[in-house]
Amino acid sequence: MSAIHFGGSRSLQSSPLLGQVVLAVLQSGQSIHAGCAIGADQQVVEAVLAAGGQSFLVVFAVFSPSWLGAWSGSAIGAVMSAARAGASVVWLAGGALSLHLVARLIRRSQAALAGCSASVFFLASPSSRGSLAIAGHAVKVGQPVFAFCPVVPQSPRGCLGQWQPSSFLGFPCWQWQLAAVQQSLI
Repeated sequence: MSAIHFGGSRSLQSSPLLGQVVLAVLQSGQSIHAGCAIGADQQVVEAVLAAGGQSFLVVFAVFSPSWLGAWSGSAIGAVMSAARAGASVVWLAGGALSLHLVARLIRRSQAALAGCSASVFFLASPSSRGSLAIAGHAVKVGQPVFAFCPVVPQSPRGCLGQWQPSSFLGFPCWQWQLAAVQQSLI
């Protein structure tokens, strides 16, 4: 079974589209990898649970089962609900608590996208720094990257190319297209 990585902005407001995309992924028989933050991650987890798809969900948490390492941007309730519902939760997915939070968040997101067949981002703004950094990592490991954003997002960090209008499972979005120079480097 293939997996789709979902990421996005912590400031993302409630998005019915996100729930529709999550449902389409579940209906296609693919599993979903998500992080543990408020905003997009929380909405993905809640949408999967609402659809009864917990057996298709893997949540990558930057904190422990006893919440050690959680921070103000952690969606503790959603992650704990997922664990209680039987979803797979990878605790301390960003590494040991001795690491700085920013490093743990980046490593957690990189762990979440590892092994996935594509990455999908829901961006609250076209300049969502953290999400675009992880999108850049996904591009560099050769994953197709899709973004849902009202306007063209900024380039993923360190990537040459451009966003092109596209669709993901029938939903209009942006897809990152590598420049020929970067394609030859991968």
